[in-house]
Amino acid sequence: MARKEACSDEDQGTDSSREDLESFADRREKEAKSALDELLSDKSMEFCSRCNRKVGSRVDWAGKCWWEGCKGLLCHECWGIHKFRFCRDHAKSIAGDSEEQPIKKAPEPVEEPVIKADLRAMIDAHQEDMEARLRYLTQEFASWLMKRMEKQGPIDWTPREAFENAQVARKEGAEGEIAISVSIKKWLRRKVKLSILISSIESADVLDANSLMALLRRLARKHKGFKLFVLVADGAKLDAVSFANRFIDPDFCMFLVEPRAGNLYYNLNDPITSGYSSWFSQKKDAYAFRERLKRQADLVSGRLVISEKVVTKEFGFLPSNAERILRSCRFLVHVPETDTYFWKDEKQA
Repeated sequence: MARKEACSDEDQGTDSSREDLESFADRREKEAKSALDELLSDKSMEFCSRCNRKVGSRVDWAGKCWWEGCKGLLCHECWGIHKFRFCRDHAKSIAGDSEEQPIKKAPEPVEEPVIKADLRAMIDAHQEDMEARLRYLTQEFASWLMKRMEKQGPIDWTPREAFENAQVARKEGAEGEIAISVSIKKWLRRKVKLSILISSIESADVLDANSLMALLRRLARKHKGFKLFVLVADGAKLDAVSFANRFIDPDFCMFLVEPRAGNLYYNLNDPITSGYSSWFSQKKDAYAFRERLKRQADLVSGRLVISEKVVTKEFGFLPSNAERILRSCRFLVHVPETDTYFWKDEKQA
């Protein structure tokens, strides 16, 4: 979001941007004033909805919770000093208990006239609201993906190998990313085969491709296995969509998702990225590696048959990796002296 202070001759911007911001500021101010008039006339609000401090004067109120339909009011200390824009219950809904910070009781303030908030303060508050919404959407998307893999089974392949009986685990990364690891048991420990790294992207920011690539590579070094990056946006800009549509890297795949709109952007021309795309699309069913192989197989003498050549072309694997992956599939039988494999009978599978 381009920031612009009121009454500043140095700032640059369009008339339409200023009108939108002023409209936003006026609307928020009117909502807060209306809520104050209604609630205080009924004497139904005596305590701040964030710090629970008793408020005895109208001038001690500074704002109203920004959650849709909530009538909770916030005192001057919570609104002006701590920059809180949600009541305690809705702050937990957005950021969780970890974001809640105890507030020390302040001495009774001296009564003073209500001061109209300037434009910059409203811009900062709006930016804070956007960031909170993105954090919420990122957490919700990660939860949705975890439930999908727990129900249908986790992703069971990388461009180098296929595997079975994998388990998934979720944890918070050091740089704010959510890391979902897919691992298999190997001897007495578990080995991570694939890491899904979910993070948010500021939809209003100008995308710096070099900075984003540096971030992806830095995160890739901190996690194990093949990497799948999922960037969550809320109204993605054209440059971000263009970046996702053209992105290709041999070490990891990248997707841009808008959960509220149900949109998913990625490089359609990269077979490996396309192969993973169904897992992150809310409009498609996700398929395990075995099911995807069946879609490319031929029926010969009543049996399903697949070749290394077909897998190399359709999946984008290297020829050497295609052979290794197919030989590792327990549900396939290799035909000697050929690059062909057929499915075992149901009783043998």
